[in-house]
Amino acid sequence: MATRIQNLQITQVVDGDTIKVSLNGKTESLRLICVDTEESYSGGSKPVTVAGKEASEMAKKYFATADGGLAKVDIEFDTDDPIEVAVEKHRDHYGRLLCYVHKGEENYNLKLIVEGWSPYFVKYGRSRLYHRQMTEAEAVAKAYNLVIWNPNTNPKIPSRNYAHLLPWWSMRASIVEEFRLSQATAEVFSVNLDYPKILAASETAKSITIFCDLQAGINKWIGGNALIYAGSFEHKLDLWIPDAETDKMAPLKRLIDKRYAGLGRGYVYVSGKVEQYKGKPQIVLRDIKQLSDFPR
Repeated sequence: MATRIQNLQITQVVDGDTIKVSLNGKTESLRLICVDTEESYSGGSKPVTVAGKEASEMAKKYFATADGGLAKVDIEFDTDDPIEVAVEKHRDHYGRLLCYVHKGEENYNLKLIVEGWSPYFVKYGRSRLYHRQMTEAEAVAKAYNLVIWNPNTNPKIPSRNYAHLLPWWSMRASIVEEFRLSQATAEVFSVNLDYPKILAASETAKSITIFCDLQAGINKWIGGNALIYAGSFEHKLDLWIPDAETDKMAPLKRLIDKRYAGLGRGYVYVSGKVEQYKGKPQIVLRDIKQLSDFPR
């Protein structure tokens, strides 16, 4: 039985896959997992589309009540952790809660896929709870040319290239599945799901292996040294490459750039001594052997 929090008041519908609710006396943003409606607001790297604008309007109507207010919903996490643990670890890079949303008996995340508003978004892993339903729903939506799968929906403006994106997402999802299976036999930590354990290891400078995403590559250069933000807003983890511009470190930098960053694998197992630096856990990278596609 997955973790649920029931009867939360929606305070704002931001767009097709992002809403805000009142939880424990504060406003929490929800990023609906396994879905990714197209954009309705400019400013990001993705194009604003007709489908994105229509998805946003659909969501606002869907969650509206007859008296002009907004509905109450249940949220469901993708694991069965205690509530206090779930709200800590199921967060994205911006601190938003990652969850499914249920209005009454309907799973809104699944509705988005069923009706063609969203692909089954597996870039960060498959649904533990609804993988088959979402896979089958996407197939049917494609067969019937619903919304984003209909080339006439976004005829005159840039649209998302799903033919290019879907295979990449699928590859990343397979890597996440391998990681989930590895946890049964190897001591490997997820930077998001096992962050308290990583913090504890950093207090004693323990050597560990962490599963993280290097899609953004090197984030910052400081005096010839490279800094990678391998965690998130809620779960900070730095990777530090000293003397990154030297010939000695060139293979390590090339490995990150060519295999893991951008449209590469993204996910990697990083091994090394994790220590506290300015209040954050950090691993110093000096050798390509510290990065692997497999757990140690």
